[in-house]
Amino acid sequence: METKDFGYLDNPANGYGIIRARTLVGNLRIWDIPRSERALETIINEIGQSPIPGLYLLLDEKKNKKSYIGQTENIEARLSSHIFNPEDKIKNWDRVIIINDARNAKQSDFNDENIRLSLENFLVNLLKINRYTVVTTSTRSPSLSSTQQTLFNNFKDEIIVLLTRKSKITKILSEKKDNEVYSDEVKKILERKKFKISSWGKIEAIINDQKTFIRPGSSKNKGWQVTFRGNKPDSLKTRLEKGEGLLLVPRGPILLIPLTNIREFVLKTDPLSFTRDTIDIFLNFENDEVSIVYKSSKLLVSKSTIINKIQT
Repeated sequence: METKDFGYLDNPANGYGIIRARTLVGNLRIWDIPRSERALETIINEIGQSPIPGLYLLLDEKKNKKSYIGQTENIEARLSSHIFNPEDKIKNWDRVIIINDARNAKQSDFNDENIRLSLENFLVNLLKINRYTVVTTSTRSPSLSSTQQTLFNNFKDEIIVLLTRKSKITKILSEKKDNEVYSDEVKKILERKKFKISSWGKIEAIINDQKTFIRPGSSKNKGWQVTFRGNKPDSLKTRLEKGEGLLLVPRGPILLIPLTNIREFVLKTDPLSFTRDTIDIFLNFENDEVSIVYKSSKLLVSKSTIINKIQT
């Protein structure tokens, strides 16, 4: 995993259990503190006069990796509420990571709500790909000016450094627009777009009354590999050969492709393809195009994207 070299400095936990860390050539500071009013009060007094805007990650890592990610114009007030009146979905949190630029509202770039919201959405996706159960409710995704976008990009890169060095993440979001979209979000997106979902599972679903195979693919040099194998009546390869059902790829703009389209493409490329034990296709997400590669042939499937509102 490559990150920009911002440098990093942290301090051992003090008597209140507070761990401070910062980038050396950037602007961000983080405070990793226990669920304690005294620890919170210490940090607020250290930064300056309240209100202090910023981001925070409530963590419950005792039994599983659960997180609640929030943004606020007043860290002290918001975290005091979480300490004494926590929401049921994250009621057992025991530590919080506060992210700020060590300035209060009069001076802080975090006083801009659009930047906070954009970073909150970024953190939700970042922690999800690092296998946290994120219980944050979805928020709006604001449009950013060029100045706001520059600040967002810089803060995003610093956050990656800080959370990586604190061993909270090992994976970062791809810049190629092919990040995985996780199951609960995919289902919500399909429902918002009026798809009929009769059943929903980890690898199979019934969508618009059609058997649907859910495959995010495996990362290979040629792209995201999806393998069709099996000779049983309901196997993915048999369904492909018959052209029955759909392939859902929960990645990037989310693809929902009729198997009959893939079947025609595969047979046109190699008429003997179904005599083989397996058939491997590769999905590529480049610029605004999404394509399937099989052997030396390429099929554009951009019209199968769900998020972009383009239907097959």
